[in-house]
Amino acid sequence: MEPKIILLVDDDADLVLANRLVLESAGYQVESAANGQEGLQKMRERKPALVLMDVMMASPLEGYYITQQIAEDPELRAIPIIMVSSIASTQYAESFPTDQYLNIVEFISKPIEPEKLLERVKLYVG
Repeated sequence: MEPKIILLVDDDADLVLANRLVLESAGYQVESAANGQEGLQKMRERKPALVLMDVMMASPLEGYYITQQIAEDPELRAIPIIMVSSIASTQYAESFPTDQYLNIVEFISKPIEPEKLLERVKLYVG
C-alpha cells in the first residue's frame, strides 16, 4: 500500500524539516512547497491526503488566499487542510478574516509539538 502523502506548505525551511522528520518517522510520505502557488501546483500533481498550510509566507495572508483558491477548485476542494500558523502572535492577527469561511478542517498555532502533529494528522488521514 502506498504511503499517504502529506503536503507541507510553509516558507520556514527549519519547520518543514522538523515536521517532515516527524511525519516520515510515522510512515507518511512528505512533499513540501515554499509558497502558496508551488503548493497549489503540487496539490494538482500529487493529490495529497492532507495539506498543512502556513498563513504567512510571501505575504501576511498568502495561505488564507490559497485556501480560497483551493475551495474554488473542484479537483482540490475535498483535500483536508490544517492551517498551521503563528499569525495570532503577530501584528497581522487583526487582519486575519475570522468572520469568513475558511476551507480548512482545523487551525493550529505554531509551534506544534510532534505528538500533537501526529495526533491531528492521524485524525484526518489515518
